[in-house]
Amino acid sequence: NVTAALNFPADGSVRLLAEGPSEELVETLKRKGVAPLAVGQVVLATTENWQGLVKEAIRDVRLDDTLDVILNKGSVMVLPSGVDKWTGLVEALGEMGLLKEAVVAVGDAENDVTMLEGCGLGVAVGNALAMVKARAGRVTLGERGAGVAELIDGLLGADV
Repeated sequence: NVTAALNFPADGSVRLLAEGPSEELVETLKRKGVAPLAVGQVVLATTENWQGLVKEAIRDVRLDDTLDVILNKGSVMVLPSGVDKWTGLVEALGEMGLLKEAVVAVGDAENDVTMLEGCGLGVAVGNALAMVKARAGRVTLGERGAGVAELIDGLLGADV
């Protein structure tokens, strides 16, 4: 599911972080033949090869000042301006009363960079894009889940 929301498992509630996608934009993308097209509660997503048409459609419906196009390892996502993983994490931390300095975030793609740079420790897994590794505070040797396990083992073994 493609969304930008806070989920509260205790009571099953959901708080959207922004308004949902414009129906006009969704219809314009469909008319231009963009497929696959995932339409979430807040976010739209498709494959990176459609990036040019996605930007064109955003201009066509005059939403260029209100939407951002963000890459994610072969995918392109359309989000309301100012909404990304980092802003979502900040909202969640506020709900829990936690400080960003107490957070370790892990990522591998372009859409993870603001989150990695904003938290206490940003970690790129071994298969992360070079630009993500360059901006992370630490890079694991392991890739994907193995990199996350390596990080957890290191944190649990550290004098925290």
